[in-house]
Amino acid sequence: MRKIITIYKKELKDSLRDRRTLFMMIVLPMILIPGIILLMTKVQMAQAKKAMEKEIKVAFIGGNFTPELIQMFAEKGRIQFIKDCPVDSVEILVKRGELDGGVVITSGFNQLVSNDEQGRLQVIFKKSDDAFGVLEKRLISTIEQYDQQIVDKRISRLGLDKNLFNAIDIVKTDVSTTREKLAETVGGILPYLFILFTFMGAMYPGLDLGAGEKERGTMETILSSPASRLDIVLGKFGVITTAGIATALISFASLNVAVQLFPEIPVDILDVISSMLGMKMVALILTLIIPIAVFFSAAILSLSIYARSFKEAQSIVTPLNIAIIVPAAIGLTPGMELNKITALIPILNVSLATKEMLSGSINWILLSEVYASLIILAGFSLWFCVKWFNREETIFRN
Repeated sequence: MRKIITIYKKELKDSLRDRRTLFMMIVLPMILIPGIILLMTKVQMAQAKKAMEKEIKVAFIGGNFTPELIQMFAEKGRIQFIKDCPVDSVEILVKRGELDGGVVITSGFNQLVSNDEQGRLQVIFKKSDDAFGVLEKRLISTIEQYDQQIVDKRISRLGLDKNLFNAIDIVKTDVSTTREKLAETVGGILPYLFILFTFMGAMYPGLDLGAGEKERGTMETILSSPASRLDIVLGKFGVITTAGIATALISFASLNVAVQLFPEIPVDILDVISSMLGMKMVALILTLIIPIAVFFSAAILSLSIYARSFKEAQSIVTPLNIAIIVPAAIGLTPGMELNKITALIPILNVSLATKEMLSGSINWILLSEVYASLIILAGFSLWFCVKWFNREETIFRN
């Protein structure tokens, strides 16, 4: 045990002297996470504000049939009426982006409405260019308001009760807490970032302590020491795992700082996020991060030992990076939940279990299944790494 600690301390000091390792462990998470949140928040807010304040160009075909509707649109403001547009050109112009939308009112509309019949309006817009749904809401909400006015006039003229047309009074009661709602959005991206940064934090020390030492010719010096190969591999493995976990913790801290930097976020949401990133929650998530960090460390060290050079090790580890991103990204999919099957899928189970923890609705049976699968995976990967390191043809591969 003493030899393992000695090797651990020696390798840790060497890793902390490496600028690339320090950059990936500390600097990158501290810059990237606040940067991502700041960029996403500012861009979305700017785009939403721009969409709300934009003067839209809308073609009104048959507007003379409904002067009241035109007046309602005019009162709303920020709209430019295009009245001399051919009917068959509206859809084409909207597709091209020359028009923001179109409202086609069929002939005889007023006559149908006056006879208590149903008039027809066609609303044309391009959903793909209306990312925030502002244009659709502005058009549809005004038309629905006009429709309600017509219905109210009919009810009043006939002397009927409004409730006659509303047989059911639907009362919506959402029992989900603010934390649960927030976990559906924030809870998806957080596990993805934690898993990604844990891997990135372990990658550079892992490459340097294996392929890097082989390239520098210092691996033979360590192997000729009194320490056994088991001691050596466990010492190196401990440093890589420490780096991965430390990067995840720095990511937590960076996220907490980043959230506090945005005064636009409501206080109640800030309180929820702060509770989600409290010591108890961090400790719970860390119990998931540790075994996945063990798996990452063992896998990276095994591949690094196999490689002849640092460059070759980078090219070998890159596909592993992609294999990690895919299941983590699947965890972002709406409706994806932790169950008996997903609890056994590595990385995906960490993503989904973290989301469950953040929402506060933890299924301890499924969570114990996640822990069991992660411990088995971590144990197997470490066993394989030790066996791999004991092979002469692996370390001294030509």
